[in-house]
Amino acid sequence: MPALNSARFSARSVTSLSNLRQLGIGLTIYVTEHKGMYPGGAYPTPSPAAPRIRWADAIYPYMKNTEVYMSPLLDERDRARMLKPWAHTLNPDGTTNPTTKYFGGYGYNYQYLGNGRHLATANSPYNLPYHGKAGSDIAVAAQTIAVADTNGTRKGSTTGDDVNAGFTTDDGVYTIDPPLQSLELGSKSSRKTLSGATNPLVNNYGYDGGSDGNATHALTRRSFPAERNKGKRVNVVFCDGHGESMKLKDIDDFNGDGVNDNGWWNGKADASLR
Repeated sequence: MPALNSARFSARSVTSLSNLRQLGIGLTIYVTEHKGMYPGGAYPTPSPAAPRIRWADAIYPYMKNTEVYMSPLLDERDRARMLKPWAHTLNPDGTTNPTTKYFGGYGYNYQYLGNGRHLATANSPYNLPYHGKAGSDIAVAAQTIAVADTNGTRKGSTTGDDVNAGFTTDDGVYTIDPPLQSLELGSKSSRKTLSGATNPLVNNYGYDGGSDGNATHALTRRSFPAERNKGKRVNVVFCDGHGESMKLKDIDDFNGDGVNDNGWWNGKADASLR
């Protein structure tokens, strides 16, 4: 039985990596059809009420196999907290119905590829959505993470695996955060402190990710890539469409010097840039 269970787990890991490669194809076609621009990770909740659009909805017209958007490695708990409804299966007012379908388990590198969430009253450039451009913003596609297994952030207790630094809801379950805030590149930081959307220089708008400038909450509120595959590895697809399984410590340390950096995330394959 242990050998059989291991074989099944290995098969699901292989299927998951295949899923991500297909998502990479859909993303590549999207970028080609949109003059080199990447989609946003998510867009503001419509007003008046309408279906909410996220990165998976954006690339769905180019990869309509909904099964590849669902990780086969989600356990019962993660499926309960990480599933998001497909916009095209919701009612016109954004509410669910008996035929609504869901995706989950994979997160988008929204900080550097695209952050559609914005606040018109925020300081520039956070008053406008950000969309990275292939070739300029994403100069080294083969070394830029696009989509990977995600854990999101978890609600729960204040100790153990569920440390949440005050969160009462799960968040970032369709995104992945780099180890450090994006400051000079990308959406220029879309992670919050408990007091609200901030960055060391100006206010911004985005997700409840951890802030590396806040020692207490630096790690507990990051939407982490998930080491849920065989060998405790993260399945990743890059912006050029190729997929790999990587250790989280390697994802967070591009140049291997033992210090966290955003080299695999920032589009430049440069550990010195954020």
